[in-house]
Amino acid sequence: MSAEYQALSPTTEVKGNAILAILNGIMHRDLAERILAKHGIHDVNPDYWYPEQSWLDAFSEIAGELGDSALFAIGRAVPQVMDFPRPFANATDALKTLDEVYQAHHRGKAGGYEVSFLEPNKARIASTNPRPCAYDMGFITAYIEKFNGGKKVKVVHEEDICCRKHEYHECVYIVSW
Repeated sequence: MSAEYQALSPTTEVKGNAILAILNGIMHRDLAERILAKHGIHDVNPDYWYPEQSWLDAFSEIAGELGDSALFAIGRAVPQVMDFPRPFANATDALKTLDEVYQAHHRGKAGGYEVSFLEPNKARIASTNPRPCAYDMGFITAYIEKFNGGKKVKVVHEEDICCRKHEYHECVYIVSW
């Protein structure tokens, strides 16, 4: 199993509203419901907590069935269903609390995000969570767009070989907006 589908702890949980992104992010809702149910996730309640490994197992199956484009679409759907601690004035403000927002949707050892600003409208994001890379890229793109007036965002790997897909412990992205 790839590093991008292995929970950092067997007791880590994810909040139901993040799981809703799977249902909202792919066109084949019935397929998403079937896959989630196969991994023990039924009738998703946005306020309940679910085993992260079950969620990751569902991601792995979705990747096998539909590929990275589906994972990217699921990631893009996450900011639509997330809880935010406060309104953000702009993308820079939102990125300063990216890890805080991520942690609010997880309980237990779940990895996170470390953001370094390189210049105005450009940042380096190190992601140490076990999410699929394509999902992470979709999530980061939509998260920044949400607080950047919907303007386009560019997210690329700092180095392609340094990726959870290749058993690396993190993915590092360079983000421009």
